[in-house]
Formats: sequence, structure tokens, C-alpha cells
Amino acid sequence: MVEIFGGIFALLLVLFLLMNLFSTAALVERLEAASDEGLYRVGWGASGSGFVVLAFPNELRVVETGDTAAAGEICAPASPFVSYARRVYQADGQQIIFAILEGGVPTMAEARGCMMRIMPERALAIGWIIANNELLKSVSLGDIPAYVKQAVAPRNAPPAPR
Repeated sequence: MVEIFGGIFALLLVLFLLMNLFSTAALVERLEAASDEGLYRVGWGASGSGFVVLAFPNELRVVETGDTAAAGEICAPASPFVSYARRVYQADGQQIIFAILEGGVPTMAEARGCMMRIMPERALAIGWIIANNELLKSVSLGDIPAYVKQAVAPRNAPPAPR
């Protein structure tokens, strides 16, 4: 009787270890996918999500694709922002969130006006974050791309270390 119990216990232990290995691999895969998506997408449950776009003084940068649109050309027919905005607003509950860097308010305003012109029939939800030096102090500097550090660094200060 003890041998049977011991054999069943050993079999269950091996089964438990195999299940643990498979679930750990699946968890790591899900975390990697979520961390990549978290660079450009802010989710708020089943009700929707926001997609981050950086507004610099002289350009707009789509974080997800890395595409840029120069100020003054954001609403041009060949602009990558126009197709990106249409794709984001295809689904309900989605919006673009502008991370506005110092001097980037006119660029964000141009992009907002562009979206209102190309999609006049839709009610657009738009979010924004002011990304100044105070915000950057609260974020680990090792995680911020170099182009953001350079755009936010004070004009007289030496460039931020890499």
C-alpha cells in the first residue's frame, strides 16, 4: 500500500513540475509581449486604451512605429500621422495620448486640428501629458530614449549621460 501511495505521489510530483515549467514559459512570453506593448500603449481594462505620441517643438513622433511628421506637415496626405490616427480611432474606446515636451504645444495643437479635419464625423477623445524635467525626474532615466532626454534637457546644460 505504501509503495502504491509513493508511486502515485512521485507521478503527481513529476506532473506538477512539468505543469510549472510550461506555465512559467507562458508567463515569461506574456510579460515580454506586455512590456513591448507598454512602450506605446496605455490600457485601462476592457473600456479602451490610449496610444502615445510625442509632441516635440518641430516634429511629432509616433512611439509605436517610430515614424515622425515635421511640424507644418502633420496633416499632409502622405504623413504617417494621418494613417496612424485613422487606425487608432477605427475602434471605439481608443485615443491618442500626446506626451508634450517643452515647446511641443503648437505641434500637438496642429495634430489635434488635423484629426478633427480628417475625421469630422467622429467624437475624438484626446489625452495629453506634460513631459517636462519634473516628470523625467520621476522616471528611471535609463528607460528614457536618448531623443527624449535631449529634447527635454535645458538648453545650457550638458547632455544627459547615456
